[in-house]
Amino acid sequence: MARTKPEHPPVHRTDLLPSNLTASKEAAVRALLRAYRRGAVLLGREQWRLFFQTGRFEKNHDVDKVTFAAVIGAANRVQMARWQVVGQLQGWIRNRANEFRDLVNHSTLTPATKQMLHAINGLGAWFRRGEVARRETGEVIPVSVRRLARAMMRHCMARHRRPDLSRISMRLDHRAGSIARPIQATQGGRVGWWVSLSTLEKGRKIAIPLLTYDYHAKRPGRVTNGIQVNEREGRLSFGVVTDMGEVCAKSRAAYDGHGALALDFGLSTLLATSDGRLLGQGWLKRLKRYDALLALIAASQQRAGRRPRESQRYRALVEDVRGFLRTEVGRVLNRLVEQGKPKELVLERLDFRHSDLSRRLNAILRNCGRSIVQEKLRDLEERFGIPSAEVNAAYTSQACSGCGYVDKRNRRDQKTFVCLWCGHQMHADLNAAANIEARRARPNGWLFQGKAAVLAELVREFGERPVRALSLGRTGSRGAPADPRSTNPYFGGVPLPVVRSSERREASMKSPDTPALVAA
Repeated sequence: MARTKPEHPPVHRTDLLPSNLTASKEAAVRALLRAYRRGAVLLGREQWRLFFQTGRFEKNHDVDKVTFAAVIGAANRVQMARWQVVGQLQGWIRNRANEFRDLVNHSTLTPATKQMLHAINGLGAWFRRGEVARRETGEVIPVSVRRLARAMMRHCMARHRRPDLSRISMRLDHRAGSIARPIQATQGGRVGWWVSLSTLEKGRKIAIPLLTYDYHAKRPGRVTNGIQVNEREGRLSFGVVTDMGEVCAKSRAAYDGHGALALDFGLSTLLATSDGRLLGQGWLKRLKRYDALLALIAASQQRAGRRPRESQRYRALVEDVRGFLRTEVGRVLNRLVEQGKPKELVLERLDFRHSDLSRRLNAILRNCGRSIVQEKLRDLEERFGIPSAEVNAAYTSQACSGCGYVDKRNRRDQKTFVCLWCGHQMHADLNAAANIEARRARPNGWLFQGKAAVLAELVREFGERPVRALSLGRTGSRGAPADPRSTNPYFGGVPLPVVRSSERREASMKSPDTPALVAA
């Protein structure tokens, strides 16, 4: 009988549930998890060999049926581990491919060489042996360009650690870890699920109770027949996966969005929007409190000759920071969708850093902040059909959203923006959000332009645009030079205008409604 295709594409959400399993069951689960992780490391080595030989990973590569079965046990668990390992490695390589693309775009190579490098990147053929031909034309790419692509990809890969498969979670489908609701053994209503888990001992299964909580109990959708097992901070947790495909399809159909909304993420204010809203204004104070506590614990550990990560309090506090960031980002974006009803979101490439926070906390925020925001944006697209587009954020905080004049001195501090050319004043984050919205109209949001190219284009456009100055015959705000471009390094190569007295008299005879223009 043919399997029917699901009516809606699956949308999976995972809730981590604790368990009060007995000591003997816990020992069996830990032994299985250790074996699964050892097998994942071996499978990862096999897949990396394949990648450097053939240029790709292969989830169905099942040549060695002895070694992996001896470590992980049943053949079905080996297959589950291999698929999971390949998924993680492919995700890591996709990120490196994005870096490769940016590296090519920011290089000074010829356009023809860039096109061939992009073709290799699109094919994933950085390490492929043999000829590589372009899809569109069938043109064979020269060996010299392929060598360059190989060297560039190795450079991108060397900048990041490869995925640590020794700490991978264990994902088991119905063949090795079926899940069912309890009928009688609910332990006073605390147990929401019972998991039947195969162990390393052949033919032996154990039943594991999972304790539920309100958030999971109220999650709509259909619970899938499988389980995830993970260990964090020495404690086991079990992931229950819910398919919300049908629920999300209904919410997408009911959602009535309109217009594009630009977002400027930051740490002084979490979110500024192009329609003039500031959301999450008080969260920097909370981050500073976390920063002070982390510094105290780290100093105490260092005095004792230990690393901060060896402290359980330090690790727990880092998890609190991540949880706070995830909660705050979710709360603010949910409120934004509920009140603004945007049809599309436009945002800059995220880089969470703040000068008032320590390098330690900035690193924590940088490592997890981007993934948390992207995860929430994916959730909004799946639930409401709101796509998000990235644009190049270069100089959005320094360029005036009113006249386009770009100058470091325009931004007085973290909150104040005053244009030295036209006098336009507004909150600095709102000005940046307005510039981000304007970037949406640029080709690909200028996403593949380097900072120098963006600046050159901004300077050129400002020079071609007739812009009203603060007063006839002078530019800049009070206390600024007569023409701020004369002391602005961005405009170092631009000749300054000369306003003659005859031109002033001619301009003064114009009607008051005609703006006084200063040619750039």
